[in-house]
Amino acid sequence: MIVAIVVGAACFAIRHLNKTAGRIAVVIAALAALVAALVPVVRILVESPSPAPAQVVAPAVPNQGVPQGGTGLGGGAR
Repeated sequence: MIVAIVVGAACFAIRHLNKTAGRIAVVIAALAALVAALVPVVRILVESPSPAPAQVVAPAVPNQGVPQGGTGLGGGAR
């Protein structure tokens, strides 16, 4: 959008100016405006966001068939 506006304005000015010096000044001003407008855009694109720290979570160890508080021998109260 920025490029289209600057190029359009420069083309309009170049077509309506009669002197070569004026046309050259418009071209230089248009290039300067493009560079000035695109510097912040390029800076945003080049800066990479810092990666989020990865947290490794180990899975819980499953019970080996022994109920908590039991002997694992089965049976019941006698």
